[in-house]
Amino acid sequence: MRRSSSSGGTPFISLLEPHPLTGWDRTLPADEQPDLDSLPRTFVDAMRVRQEVFVQEQNVPLANEFDADDPRSCHWVIYASVNKTVEPARTDPVTGKIIQPRRSETQSVPIGTIRLVPFPHPPHPLDGGVYVDGELVNSGEPVARVHSIHPAAGGERTTSQYSSNSTSPTLPNSQIVPPAPPSLIKPAFTPDRPTTYHDGVEPYLKLGRLAVIPAFRGRGIAQQLIKTAVAWARSHPEYFNPSATEQGFEQLGMEEGSRMRGGGVVPRWQGLICVHAQVEAIKVWERCGFVLDEGMGKWMEEGIPHVGMFLRVSLDKREDEFTI
Repeated sequence: MRRSSSSGGTPFISLLEPHPLTGWDRTLPADEQPDLDSLPRTFVDAMRVRQEVFVQEQNVPLANEFDADDPRSCHWVIYASVNKTVEPARTDPVTGKIIQPRRSETQSVPIGTIRLVPFPHPPHPLDGGVYVDGELVNSGEPVARVHSIHPAAGGERTTSQYSSNSTSPTLPNSQIVPPAPPSLIKPAFTPDRPTTYHDGVEPYLKLGRLAVIPAFRGRGIAQQLIKTAVAWARSHPEYFNPSATEQGFEQLGMEEGSRMRGGGVVPRWQGLICVHAQVEAIKVWERCGFVLDEGMGKWMEEGIPHVGMFLRVSLDKREDEFTI
């Protein structure tokens, strides 16, 4: 875990690099994890924020909040120093006079989070698609395994399996049966459909699970998280680049001794970052340089319209501008 101070000293931001998160029980809240003491505090705090925003506020099933991308992602949590009462004042029951003043202390409280997911990723959502619990439900064809989008500003959701002939797609989130624990096997490198800013082959990083608790919204916290994650990715351009020796040629979508099936060599990140954003959150991402990808289209996730957006950052450290 790494910590860095933001402007003004507080709030500060903590970074958790990929961690196996062994022992996390996706059916239990963060504070009820059986191995709480052995889990990284930063991730526990990230889940506290995500549960307040996505589970309590957006009615996402608790079991769907932790997914297979969490162990392989980088997570940032932003904290604020908050004065909390640890012991209330005591008064004389007869005179009403204070006999012991209120005792308070300053605590660091998690107020926002974001994660950066490495490539590869499942296919782009379909234009006009309607997704429920991670599955396309407005088609009579067999439903493929897809990546769904988090029903909150700027976030994305879990990859899960849902039968197309199930009777549950129209049920509210709270009534959907939680899926089985996610597989920790990463998707293979395979070509995707091209969009305006993605050729279907180039590896890209994906921001998601952006959440800020209600009391701290409207203060630029979301933009601070986005810019922090983007700046980190830019300064660590080779961090997520895979090794054919370590991961195997098949997992990379390659034949040994040949080129990648998608037309490239061993995947290397070249500065492209994607986000699946709620339509009403487009401006938040635009303020951080992201541009709407018209070719990706628009789709519904949990009844909320979503769009794709991209940002390309220069990996030349002499340049400061982010462009698409």
